[in-house]
Amino acid sequence: MNRMTIQLIHQLWEKVFTNSFPVSAMPDSLSEALLAAQEGEITLNPPVDIGHRFRGKVDYDRASCIGCKLCIKVCPANAIEFLPEEKKVQIHNDRCCFCGQCVEICPVKCLSMSDEFLISSYERKEQITTDSGKPLPTEGPSEEHLPLSMKKTVYRIDRERCIGCTICAKNCPVHCITGTVKQPHIIDEEQCMGCGKCAEVCPKNAIDIQEIDVSAPVTLPSEGEGSPRAEKA
Repeated sequence: MNRMTIQLIHQLWEKVFTNSFPVSAMPDSLSEALLAAQEGEITLNPPVDIGHRFRGKVDYDRASCIGCKLCIKVCPANAIEFLPEEKKVQIHNDRCCFCGQCVEICPVKCLSMSDEFLISSYERKEQITTDSGKPLPTEGPSEEHLPLSMKKTVYRIDRERCIGCTICAKNCPVHCITGTVKQPHIIDEEQCMGCGKCAEVCPKNAIDIQEIDVSAPVTLPSEGEGSPRAEKA
């Protein structure tokens, strides 16, 4: 069972959020039903408030993307293109059918459905979304002093359950899993993209998802007072 199968099962039990018809039952004549509603003889169902479930143009937070390509696998319209050199994606809105499957399967939630629907254009490049994430603030501390604070999704192998079958290492798209046959394997969390492919193929369910803090200061100490070189000297 993979992520796509779980999503399909989930959709079977999801409550339908649209009305089958404006009234409880199909009338013999729609015109007569509307006239009856005008006279107050019958009551029409109120419009459905779709709220955040509106499916407009897909927004893409490029900075949060881990390049797992799960969105590409589920896209029925081939509207998402992978950029191998950058390990990011770009979305061709002229092909998108606004099904929302990419948003549902994204493990880091860097994709979302916006309320923007007037997106037609004569320029093809304007139909491509490369980044719609929020920029860094222009006021306040300078960029070089801003801390990098974020959570990263990674996977870890339980050494007690791992049998060293090497299946996870063979299926890892970034080759960050190492180990010998019949010995517990190790995942390099710095290289791990959090795609979950290893957990899907593990026959012993020995791989668990983890959230780690990758906070780190951007600036390094200068070569003055308090710097490592100064103290060493």
